[in-house]
Amino acid sequence: MIEVKNCGHASQSMHFLNISLSESRGWFHDQLLMIETPPASSSVQHGSRMCVQTWMIVLALAVFLTAGYGTRGLNEPDEGRYANIALGFLEPGADWLEPRMSDFGHYDKPPLIYWFTAGAFRLLGQNEYAARLPSLIGAALMLAGLWWTALRLYDRTTARWAIITGGTLAHVWVLAKFLSPDMLLTGFCTMAVGAWAEARHRKGHLGFWAVSLLFWSLAWWTKATPALIPMLGLAIACWTSRDPLDARSLRPFRLLLCTVALGSPWFLTMLHRHPDLQQFFFHRELVGRVTGHADGRRGNPFYHVLLAFVVWLPWWPILLSNWWSTGRPVRKLASGNWRRVVGVEGILLITGMIVFSLLSSKLPTYILILAPWFALIAARALVAMQARTNTARFDRSLKWGLCAYAVLIAGIGLAGSNLETRLKLNSSMRPIAKRLTEEGAEMVYMDRYWPGMEFYFGRRVLYVLPKSPQQLKDDAGICRLLGSSHFLTNESWQESLSRRPGANTWLVHYRRFRQTPFETLLLNGPARKKIELGDFTLQRIQ
Repeated sequence: MIEVKNCGHASQSMHFLNISLSESRGWFHDQLLMIETPPASSSVQHGSRMCVQTWMIVLALAVFLTAGYGTRGLNEPDEGRYANIALGFLEPGADWLEPRMSDFGHYDKPPLIYWFTAGAFRLLGQNEYAARLPSLIGAALMLAGLWWTALRLYDRTTARWAIITGGTLAHVWVLAKFLSPDMLLTGFCTMAVGAWAEARHRKGHLGFWAVSLLFWSLAWWTKATPALIPMLGLAIACWTSRDPLDARSLRPFRLLLCTVALGSPWFLTMLHRHPDLQQFFFHRELVGRVTGHADGRRGNPFYHVLLAFVVWLPWWPILLSNWWSTGRPVRKLASGNWRRVVGVEGILLITGMIVFSLLSSKLPTYILILAPWFALIAARALVAMQARTNTARFDRSLKWGLCAYAVLIAGIGLAGSNLETRLKLNSSMRPIAKRLTEEGAEMVYMDRYWPGMEFYFGRRVLYVLPKSPQQLKDDAGICRLLGSSHFLTNESWQESLSRRPGANTWLVHYRRFRQTPFETLLLNGPARKKIELGDFTLQRIQ
């Protein structure tokens, strides 16, 4: 038996010892925090420096993507076609639901891209800068959505690399300055994935799911069914994930139904007004892109894979070198960690490549919608490489390499329009229209349909073709200014010419076309002023 004395003093001593140990633990804890966590002022300075660097990256990308933005004339026939239709909406009494190209109804695309372009013309005037503004907006949305997605799926460093890789892809650089719906479509789809990533980050937040639905619907109004391809890839990524939060944040079946419901009103309105468009929408535009498009856009099954090696420069060599040097992704794939290695962006890319390769219709612009996800894969590879190498040396070499690449690409873009004129080639009607205006031309006849001619010269343009671009049987395509159609047949055009005596009239002959109705008149007609410009012959006939 042990006898304890002076219990009061002992308890006081133990109490003092407990206080001392507690204070000691607190002191050691504070010292560890000082070692492991930088001071608040240091964190603020680091965050401020990161913010400044991010904005510098954004500014540099803005300069890079807008180099030569409005210096090149509208390319034919695509940019000329979209600008032509947009200008039609600005005519007095125009129906903003009825896209019209040279006064014929044109229903290949939903009207959103034309509305954007028409609004830009009204805001900035009729020029190349305004015409290409929708594509520039699409590029900005793509980078914003890419940043948003990378930030929520990974971290801030990956997000910064993602906008660098995405903004410097050759594909993005070209199409950010080219009027077509593809860049705007890509921007909307990327923002939709970013909104899903935010909903996932917020445990299935319904509000951000609605934001995602909004962007998917805008994508549908831009180019319709191609918007479903990245949606399918995202759904597959969610279904293959072990985390039920992914699918709960996407709500794929509900999202698909709501997107189609919100995207269908224009198509239903057009079918109600023009029942014969049923064959056009469902056979030519939907089935035709799978089995073989009427415009002959065909290619082998590996077309898009081979194209990616060109348009996704300069990043795929770096990506391949990273994988080759480490081999770790291959080992992870073999060990069953494929989902984590490939990531959401990898499934989006693979799904899209498979779908586009199976489609019979092939165009270089189709896979632009997949470019952001390739950029995110490349960004992850760069982060991994940076972690394995000397950071300062890695950043310095990459910075100088990017600068050299940017200067090279910008130089090619600035010199391109002048180079094609020297090679006697023309991809734009701007120099043709300028010369005709200088010659005082009042009326122009052309033996090929270049819709951009009306953008530069005005409405007094007539096209002599075997057939007009008529999509509706009862559409006469009457131009109010001309009092007739812009399109004439090979047999009737000289009768039209005789009805305009005394006008300063010119023929524009595309020399690559043989056996056109213009050739006889140009060879055997009275000697008048003739001008050779690029691959065109301009001759005054009255």
